[in-house]
Amino acid sequence: MSTASTSGAPSLTTASVISSDGWKRQLHTGSFSLQRSLNSNGIRSFASDSSSPTSDDNSSISDTSTPTQPTSISGSSQHDTWVQFQRSIAVTGFETGQTVKERTLGKKNRGGKADRKRKEREAELEAAISGVDNTQLKGGEFPSLRYSDEETERLLAQAYAAIPLRSGKRGTLNLKREKRRWWIKRQYDARKKYERKEEHTRRMAKRHAISEMIYKTKVGAVDVRESERKYQEGILKRWAVMNGHQAVEDGAGKEVSL
Repeated sequence: MSTASTSGAPSLTTASVISSDGWKRQLHTGSFSLQRSLNSNGIRSFASDSSSPTSDDNSSISDTSTPTQPTSISGSSQHDTWVQFQRSIAVTGFETGQTVKERTLGKKNRGGKADRKRKEREAELEAAISGVDNTQLKGGEFPSLRYSDEETERLLAQAYAAIPLRSGKRGTLNLKREKRRWWIKRQYDARKKYERKEEHTRRMAKRHAISEMIYKTKVGAVDVRESERKYQEGILKRWAVMNGHQAVEDGAGKEVSL
């Protein structure tokens, strides 16, 4: 298809409607000329979506125009050929997953696990509503073997007899677990005992420091009491002088005023 018009006709850049015989066809095209295709179909005029077909438009269509070939639903001849081949080899009785239906133009549906599960759920729902059993997996072709009680007892005895007897020591694993459990407990007790001893040592050291401080205070208490007595006596004499009760004599026997 040519990308430009050779006869100088205006190019079609928007959605146009070709009116003929009372019907409308909407064309979504890009920027290219449709002059050649219009000439071959005998169509000469364009009309908008709002315009109605007229007698001139109806008479503009040539009777000798060749109709266009109908296209497939999917728009792909390769896909149509593949669908025809799948239909030719299709079998009945169960679902094989073959593509036996042409896809329509539009959004692609690639299927997948989610789509397959959805289709299965829809099929189960439709079958439940209509009361039809569409289960794909049926029972086995052959019935299960059934044995009598005597035969079952004999087979069980034979199976148990074929089990080899256990050899070696017994109970060693539990003994190992108990041994390790008590070893862990002894380690924990030893650690806690060490912590208690350290705490006792710190407590006794602090208590001894307090007792030593009290003992030193008691030993020096005599001197402290003597100095305190002299200080209080001096304060009392000073108060007596200030209030005129008595005079204070120094070591030489002279009266001095404080």
